[in-house]
Amino acid sequence: MHKEPIEDFQEVEKIEQTFFEGRECEYCIDPIADQEHATRKFCKKTKDVLGNVKDCKTDYHRQKEAPDKLVQNELINFQKGISNRIKDMIERKGLEVSTLDLEAYDIPLINSIEFQIKPNGELISTFLEHTIYTYPISGIHKIKPHE
Repeated sequence: MHKEPIEDFQEVEKIEQTFFEGRECEYCIDPIADQEHATRKFCKKTKDVLGNVKDCKTDYHRQKEAPDKLVQNELINFQKGISNRIKDMIERKGLEVSTLDLEAYDIPLINSIEFQIKPNGELISTFLEHTIYTYPISGIHKIKPHE
């Protein structure tokens, strides 16, 4: 049995858009046509002649999430700073350091991402790229890079 090919796109008569319902984009307040889907809250994503994308939906949500992103970025940058100081300390002092070395490089163990205290008093402080094992009796701190 022979089947006729189906055309994917057929020319449709252009309908002039109307704006009687008074719907607006939640971000830029441009009018949304009545012919658009009823759940549309933002303008359609468009590109201008220079290739710049206008995406009201993404811009709206990015703006709403900005305060949370600031707090997260501060924490991430703080941990990255500690990680960079640990790397510098390892290059100059090696993988075994003293408490004075940690203080000199401003690496506070209390600001680790996670820590654990073992029954023998050993403190395990986990940072972004390293784990520092602290032995309280000897005052030695062993640094182990994450793999």
